[in-house]
Amino acid sequence: MAGSSTDEADAPWAHDSAADATAPGAPASGTEGPAATLPLPVPAMESDDAPSEADAVSTVGGAVTGTGDEPEPGTGPQAGAEPGEGSGSGRRKGRRRGTHRGATRPTRSRRRRRRSIIGAAAAGMVVVLGVLGLVALASDDGRPQAPKPSTAGPRPDTGPAPGPAGQPAAPEPTPQGPAAPGARWPTGTNANPPLDIRAWEAWTGRPTDIATVFTVRNNWEHIAYSDWPFADYRPEVYAGQLSVAQPLFPQSGDERTCSRGHYDQHWAAFGQTLTRNGRPDAIVRLGWEYNGNWFWWYPRDTATWKTCFQHAATAIRSTAPGVRIEFNVSAHRDRMPNGDDVWAAYPGDEFVDIVSSDTYDSYPPSLTPELFEQQCIVPSGTCTVAAFARAHGKQFAVPEWGLVRADRHGGGDNPLYIEKMHDLFERNRDILAYEAYFNAAEATNVRSSLINPPLHPNAAQRYLELFGTATTDRA
Repeated sequence: MAGSSTDEADAPWAHDSAADATAPGAPASGTEGPAATLPLPVPAMESDDAPSEADAVSTVGGAVTGTGDEPEPGTGPQAGAEPGEGSGSGRRKGRRRGTHRGATRPTRSRRRRRRSIIGAAAAGMVVVLGVLGLVALASDDGRPQAPKPSTAGPRPDTGPAPGPAGQPAAPEPTPQGPAAPGARWPTGTNANPPLDIRAWEAWTGRPTDIATVFTVRNNWEHIAYSDWPFADYRPEVYAGQLSVAQPLFPQSGDERTCSRGHYDQHWAAFGQTLTRNGRPDAIVRLGWEYNGNWFWWYPRDTATWKTCFQHAATAIRSTAPGVRIEFNVSAHRDRMPNGDDVWAAYPGDEFVDIVSSDTYDSYPPSLTPELFEQQCIVPSGTCTVAAFARAHGKQFAVPEWGLVRADRHGGGDNPLYIEKMHDLFERNRDILAYEAYFNAAEATNVRSSLINPPLHPNAAQRYLELFGTATTDRA
C-alpha cells in the first residue's frame, strides 16, 4: 500500500510517497553478491541407532525449525548459533552395535536352540499381527472398512471449485462466534524504518514474527541492487521473517519489455542482494495490489503481465531458490483497470508460493458482522483469496490490513473489524503464512494508526487483547 498514487481520487485510500524518494542513507551499490546455493543432501548416518525426534529437525537459535518452508514464529538464523543435534550436512556421530572383535562365538547347539526360539516367536508374531489387522479393517458389521484419509495439513482439493473464467467460487459465509483468543500464527507490522517495528513490539509486549518492508522503487539501482532496507533486517539484527513488496518494474519500465525477459538480469541481481544480506528465504510480494489503478504496474494486457510476473519470479529464484513468491490481491476490486476479472492475472501455481490479500476497513466499512461477511466473499474479498489459496495448495497471507478513518470512507475506530480479522486468521491458520497490521498515521495514507499516535483507541485496546503479550500461546 505504501507508495504514490497515480489516481488518488479513484483509490480507496491515499498513499505516502516515501518509498518513491531516495532512501535516507541508502547505499547505491551495484555490486552483486554470491549466488545462493541449493542445500547439500545429508549423507546417511553411520550409526545403527534409530534417529530420535531431535535428529529429525534442525535447531536455529535454540528453536525447533523442522523441515517445512513456513517460518516458525519469531525464529530466524541467529548470529553465532551452532548447529543443533542432528543438524548440518555432516554425518551424525553414533556408536555401532554388534559383536566386538575377539568376542566368544556361541556353540553349535546353542545356535540351533536360538534359531528354534526365534523361529517360533516370529511365527507367533505373524498370527497376532494377522488377527489385529482383520480387527482393524472390520467395521461394526464385520465388513472390511477402507482406511481413512490423512487429515494432516492443507490439501489442494479442500477449497471451492473454481467459478467461471478461473475465478474461485464464493466461499460459504463463515460461522459466527468468537475464535479462541491469541495470535497463534506469524504476526507483525510494517517496518519502514526499523524504529516502527521496535515501537510496535514495545506496545504489544511481544516480539514480531515478520516485518513487511518496501524498497525505494524509482529505478533499478534501488529496486534490485541496494542493500537498503535489508541491511537493517539481517538475521543477526532481526530474528523474524522478512516480507518485501516489490514493483514488477520502475515507472520508466513496462510489462511488454518485462515479458520479453529484458529485466531478468535485474531480478537475478535482486536475489543476490537478498542473499548478501542474509535473507535468501525472504517473501517477495511481486506487483502487489495489481488490480488497483494507483500503482503503475497494473496490467494493460493481462497475458503479457502474467508473462512478466513469471519472468521476474523465475529470475529471482535462479539466485535465491529459497525465496517465496507472493501473489497479492487488493480487496474490494473485483476487476482490474483493464476490465478483466481479478483472477485472470494469476500467473500459475508454478510461479507462486503464497496467495495474499491487502484489505482495509473501507469501501465498504464493516460496521456489522453481516457487512464484514458480505465484503469478505466477493471475488476479490479476503475470504475468497483464502479459499483460492487453499484450493491451489498454497499458503495464505494478509501482508497489509488495518482500519481507515471515517472521513476517508472507512469504519473509523472499529473494534469489530479487529475481532473479525482475528477470527478469519484463526479459521485459516493451518495455511496462514503470516499477517501484518499496517500502522500509518500520515495524512496522505489510510490513517490506520493504533499507536504513535493512537487514532483508534478502542480498536487499539481490542487489538492488544487479541494479539498482544497475553496471547502468544501457539499450541
